Amino acid sequence: MRFATWLEKSVVEIMKEREIHTISDLSMENLCDKFHIDVIYQPQTSHCIHEDDDDYALICIDNRLPFYEQRMKFFHELSHVLFHPGGDQRFLNQELTHLQEIQAERIALYTSMPRHIFEPIIHKQHSIESLTELFEIPSSFISERILIIQNERLRESYQQALQELDEKHLNKSLQPNQIHPSTRSILRKLARLVGEENIEYSIKQLL
Repeated sequence: MRFATWLEKSVVEIMKEREIHTISDLSMENLCDKFHIDVIYQPQTSHCIHEDDDDYALICIDNRLPFYEQRMKFFHELSHVLFHPGGDQRFLNQELTHLQEIQAERIALYTSMPRHIFEPIIHKQHSIESLTELFEIPSSFISERILIIQNERLRESYQQALQELDEKHLNKSLQPNQIHPSTRSILRKLARLVGEENIEYSIKQLL
């Protein structure tokens, strides 16, 4: 988790503090108990109501949605409860509401699939379909979560490659045939990710 965002690390810390360690701990019933939340189901847009000084929240879920989407809406609203204290979003101005919605969309990926639970499982489950069934959320969110972790791993691998170059006192005069194949592979992946034009000249010479 070295290159995980502050928000992702915060979610993991919060979950561990509430003793949420397994997939079964991510049930809505258990999370409601851990975070003192009541859920009601109504044919209206999902939203939440909570106060700064009150350790309690009410989440309303749109019951017209399929079950997996209802669960994802729950995690979206849970993200508001955890990171957007201040009560009822219906009374906020449009700009702040829009910002909070963008943030909650990302945080919901962390709350529904916390890193300390999700990452060990993806090494065992090799299909999006199996992960979708395990976590009971739409497959598109599973795919997005995996992509986030893959990009973080790539950044970590790139940093390790740079450290390797530094430790060997490499410089611009270094010949490409002196680079370890695994290091060259990492640098090429980085070039595809960020664009070769954004790679430093000294590193570009090694590709």
